[in-house]
Amino acid sequence: MTLAAPAGAAVVFSSDFETPAYAGAGYHLVNSVQGWGLSAGPSIEVQHNNVAGLSHSGVQHVELDSTGNSAMSRVIGAGDYTLSFWYSPRPGVPLLSNLIEVLLDGTLIGSAAAAGQGQTVWTQQVLNFSLAGPAVLEFRAGGTQDSLGGYLDDIELSTAAVPEPASWALLLAGFALMGNAMRRRRVAIAFA
Repeated sequence: MTLAAPAGAAVVFSSDFETPAYAGAGYHLVNSVQGWGLSAGPSIEVQHNNVAGLSHSGVQHVELDSTGNSAMSRVIGAGDYTLSFWYSPRPGVPLLSNLIEVLLDGTLIGSAAAAGQGQTVWTQQVLNFSLAGPAVLEFRAGGTQDSLGGYLDDIELSTAAVPEPASWALLLAGFALMGNAMRRRRVAIAFA
């Protein structure tokens, strides 16, 4: 019998919002960025170089409440997935303005919201889901429309790790050996 390690998760896409690179501190209003397209609202805001808080990694991140609540989306295929993204409330902005929602074909599957402090506070959010067919994955601003909203950075979609068939065989063989050992074990009975 040969041994095999579990199949690793494969990255479907990763968005760090570092391209295109923008110079100086500021923001750009765009209709698409790194495979994400504007699906609702006026625009996707790419903030850069600490214009209103540090990015999780690099120098650029996204806000979805530019001049009004917006959403960005992309189509993904069937499969078992793990979605990971980093969220931060905008510094100095109340919780009600910082809500970010995650949707699959218009159905809410997750959200993140917090009151903003003096600087960005990034937390990783992880969602697992399965799709039988293609679906629209969407991030949208769900808070107060006031041009101040929550931040997104380092979004990654991966296929879920699945054990290789040899790993299952090894696991079953281990259970069989344990069962055999338990059956053969002698029991000593002592009488007083």
